[in-house]
Amino acid sequence: MSQEKTNNKEDKKQAVILDVDGVLNSYSNSRFYFQFIFKSFRNMAKVRSRKELLKELPKLKKHGGPNALFSFAKEFCRDDYTFEAYKNNLINSLNFNLIKHDPSLRRMMKNLSNYGDICVRSDGLTDISYAAWQRVIEDRPSASIKYHLKTNKNGETFRTTDFNNQNITISGIEDNGFKVKTDLESWKKFSDKHKIDLDKSVLIDDSRDNLDTAKKLNMTTVHISKLDSLLQGTGLGTIYNHSLSDILGERLSSTLKRLKISYGKKVDLKQLFKALLQGKSEEKETANALRNNLSFER
Repeated sequence: MSQEKTNNKEDKKQAVILDVDGVLNSYSNSRFYFQFIFKSFRNMAKVRSRKELLKELPKLKKHGGPNALFSFAKEFCRDDYTFEAYKNNLINSLNFNLIKHDPSLRRMMKNLSNYGDICVRSDGLTDISYAAWQRVIEDRPSASIKYHLKTNKNGETFRTTDFNNQNITISGIEDNGFKVKTDLESWKKFSDKHKIDLDKSVLIDDSRDNLDTAKKLNMTTVHISKLDSLLQGTGLGTIYNHSLSDILGERLSSTLKRLKISYGKKVDLKQLFKALLQGKSEEKETANALRNNLSFER
């Protein structure tokens, strides 16, 4: 490896990278999702016509399906000015108060921040991802979020916010050249732009396709099921052992510290979850069982 590449690697940091839909934003926020999808298409129909939209909808599958909605919208709008107008009209029409605040996820984020910077990478719009963070984590009202979005336009395609004495980066599809997370090249550009070492970072996502792409880049991955997200923030979430907050909250935090798991190595998640449920009394047995799947710091 050349000296230049080595220095570039040293300048980068490890990070916990989160998806929005299945991790940060619970599936239980169905009212917001229905509103979001309906108004996305309604505003696209206003750009040209409903007839033209219906004619071009089959192209959405070629873009990558529902995850590439805004990549499709960008092409449908044809030019940057029209797309910007569409985006602003969509954001202004959404009621972000339909997204529920989740104190348990806020605690989880505090635990995860101990293992590196937190970055939200979404295949949706940056501003909508920012709004989801502000609602779920900070409980800010919709009107306040929209006012902030209007008065803090600095020309960047990503946003930052403060949390737990550190900056959180929120990177939407515009920030990644309108490429979705299954695009390998977009990850390399994302890594360079935000100074993130993918080898040492972890992606938490509900899409297996996204996680498979991350594995090709030697990222550590954590798959969150729809059930995990559905129980997030509910009473059942405090009872069910495999709820999102339980796996990624204090239990994961203590297990990572206890086993000294190093980021950048592939993890057998079934074994990891078994370790999470076993407890300290079986620490040695667990460590031996995981030794072939994890990299331990000496």
